[in-house]
Amino acid sequence: MAMKLLPTHRILTAFAALVLTTSLAIAAEDSLTEAALMLRSGEISDAISMLERLEAKSPKNGEINMLLGDCHAAEGNTKLAIENYRKAQKKGENDAWLSLASLATLEYRINDAEEDIELYRKGLKKGRKTLPDESETVEAQLTKTKNMLDRVEKIVIIDSLNVDAEDFFTHYRLSPESGTLTSPDDLPENCQAAYPTVVYTTESGMQRIYASPDSAQIFNLVGSNELYGGEWDQPYLLGKHLNEGGDANYPFLMPDGITLYYANNGENSLGGYDIFISRKSGLEYLQPQNIGMPYNSPYNDYMLAIDETTGVGWWATDRNKIPGMVTIYVFIPSELRTNYDVDDPNLASRAKVSSIKDTWESGKDYSDVIDRIKSIRHVVNKSANESFSINIPSRGVLTSVEQFRNNDARLEMAELLEEQRNLDAISAKLTDLRLRYHNGDTSVDQEILSLERQKIVLKAKIKETKNRVVRLETR
Repeated sequence: MAMKLLPTHRILTAFAALVLTTSLAIAAEDSLTEAALMLRSGEISDAISMLERLEAKSPKNGEINMLLGDCHAAEGNTKLAIENYRKAQKKGENDAWLSLASLATLEYRINDAEEDIELYRKGLKKGRKTLPDESETVEAQLTKTKNMLDRVEKIVIIDSLNVDAEDFFTHYRLSPESGTLTSPDDLPENCQAAYPTVVYTTESGMQRIYASPDSAQIFNLVGSNELYGGEWDQPYLLGKHLNEGGDANYPFLMPDGITLYYANNGENSLGGYDIFISRKSGLEYLQPQNIGMPYNSPYNDYMLAIDETTGVGWWATDRNKIPGMVTIYVFIPSELRTNYDVDDPNLASRAKVSSIKDTWESGKDYSDVIDRIKSIRHVVNKSANESFSINIPSRGVLTSVEQFRNNDARLEMAELLEEQRNLDAISAKLTDLRLRYHNGDTSVDQEILSLERQKIVLKAKIKETKNRVVRLETR
């Protein structure tokens, strides 16, 4: 999943419209434009290098610091972003107050955000020209954040995992009674799935739920039921109002067949994807509700799954801003929701999940819960080492080479398993390198890019091999 950029209250300055009086200023303006384009295309490191050189040549130009602040904010380096916005403000850039307010909102520093917005408005009044007040968007985000901080649920988080964002769901350890999470690659060719998404299949294996794009490329949750002979019926829309003006994705249906958790990035989201809950009444799902903090944040939060057998829940988030990775939190759901006191001095820290140990009850031993998770993990790993799972139309799911009737299909299956092992090795290496990069070792950036390209090629090859296996076995 792509890293979420800092929510912005402004469009990058139209540099060509500035009145430039010297050749140096003209050259600087060209560099600013190029740096802005680099930022928008994701070339953040190059943009920062260019802007730092430019700042040395034009130390009084506050626009340079504004753009540097945007770059550092996009990288997740809040400290350097704040430093540059403050420099920009001192050089006369009143918009810097709004950028500071946005960062304060992201960090749940409510009082700081309110003060920065007020300073921005005072700066407008002092200006010689009447300028539009652009604080409305920032203030709306601040209001959403304040409202969510009023209902931060008390939950116990027993573990956290930093994993590759692309296949994060493979790290969820769910009991068979809770259903399964798989890649959309396992869907029949006539089923159009969104990208990215995760396919949820019920324990019976007879119902699937996933996200599918409509004609406007908006993601909708759809369901499909298994028919006689292993075929699947035409996907149907789960609920027309589940999107709320955005994309609906990453579904998980509780065993009761009624309670649906999913992610949505529409108007009631705090930022990016938020986790919502909806319940089925008859054939329709009711109006969804945002489940609030600490599950949701101004970043992407999604794929909440609750395993009633182990008594453990899982959800994924990119709030920790590790490039190419997400954090999975493992928690113990409560039967009845209890929120922290709004006057709790550690409320913001609890909402951000700054420390999972701070969520533990004093003297409580969670080893039995961890053992239950490990037992499922052991079964899953053992199964993965000894067999595989591939859906063959009209024959169902095959889990061993001996079940194949076609000898060529057996050979292709062996090739497919080897390719999958290579992909797993690349993914493991990428996880290690991304953590090193996140911890400051920038020397691994080219190796990361090389492995990411290898991974793309190998995934395409795996898809082709899998299709050959299916075609050969269904001759």
